Amino acid sequence: MVQRFLNTCCGNGTLALADPNLPEASGIFSKPFYGNTLLDWLESALVIIAAVVLGKVIYWLIGKTIKRAAAHTRTNLDDILVDMAEEPFVLGVVIAGIWYGLQRLTLSETADLVVNKSAQALLILDAAWLITRIFDSLVKEYLIPLTHKTDSDLDDHIVSIIRKGVKIAVWIIAVIMAMDNAGLDVYSILAGLGIGGLAFALAAKDVVGNFFGSIAIFLDKPFKVGDRVQVCGYDGVVTEVGLRSTRIRTRYEGRIVSIPNMAITEANIVNVDSEPARQVFAVYRLTPDMDEEQIELAMQLLRQIVEADSDTMEKVVTGFVAITEYSRDIMLLYWIKPEASNLKTRTRINLQIIKQFKKHNIELVKANPVHAKVDEVQLL
Repeated sequence: MVQRFLNTCCGNGTLALADPNLPEASGIFSKPFYGNTLLDWLESALVIIAAVVLGKVIYWLIGKTIKRAAAHTRTNLDDILVDMAEEPFVLGVVIAGIWYGLQRLTLSETADLVVNKSAQALLILDAAWLITRIFDSLVKEYLIPLTHKTDSDLDDHIVSIIRKGVKIAVWIIAVIMAMDNAGLDVYSILAGLGIGGLAFALAAKDVVGNFFGSIAIFLDKPFKVGDRVQVCGYDGVVTEVGLRSTRIRTRYEGRIVSIPNMAITEANIVNVDSEPARQVFAVYRLTPDMDEEQIELAMQLLRQIVEADSDTMEKVVTGFVAITEYSRDIMLLYWIKPEASNLKTRTRINLQIIKQFKKHNIELVKANPVHAKVDEVQLL
């Protein structure tokens, strides 16, 4: 037919572009490739491409219609469900489309089995992703705000453990189901894990120890999130207590340090915030020429300076503690409120002591004018 058309238009000249001996164009599409014609492969590819495009369209429609409709309702539940189900649902559509496209092909028995088992495994994992996303969002939206309203932090830690534990359990179940659907002998694998359980336990002893360490911290409650602690050579504020480690933000550097829970349970813990007040004890060595009136005045000035400071407790103790050849020693004992700055309060009080002693001609021994009996300077 094509040759007749060309002969009609061009005659029998040299412009004949078609050869009646060439095969029909449809023969290319009917030629088999790996058990399927080229047309079959093209149809399968178009179905897969259409599935991907459909997924994109559904994702766009959910964002433009369903999300907007959910945003106008009174509850946040529908917003959470739509937002968390969006990506897993689109992924499920794409997986189903790829499976359907491959099913249109004539595959070998082995290949067909691989395609079916793989699609089932991927859909199971996709369902696990959907469940964990929805569960995590519901816990974050409804359960965590309730724990923040209570005075105890134990429920916060328990919710954190349950939150992580449920997600891990869902993924473990999903992986086992996917392996079973893929044709793997799950029971043999589990039995093999049981045989290798001893080796695994030895390798994971630190993980298990840290887990039970977190339980010990929750039950014993040596500190809570937000407390300032001194443990394992670090001084800082507890930001999180996890299943494996406890995170502390150091005081001066502001760095996050993760300390294994097992190490914390075996270490000496100082909960700085648990003390009712910060005690300060100091001895002031007056010169030997100070008479009793000046000594009494010095103790009175110390007491008045501390009592006048708003960041100290009401209780203030002063006393004449020693008479030596070189000095007359008086002591001062007071407490700084836990919420106040230790450094700023002591600085303010010490400046006032120097000012008042100078004003009333009270002299300190020049060799060692002030001796504070503390092991180390505590800055806050």
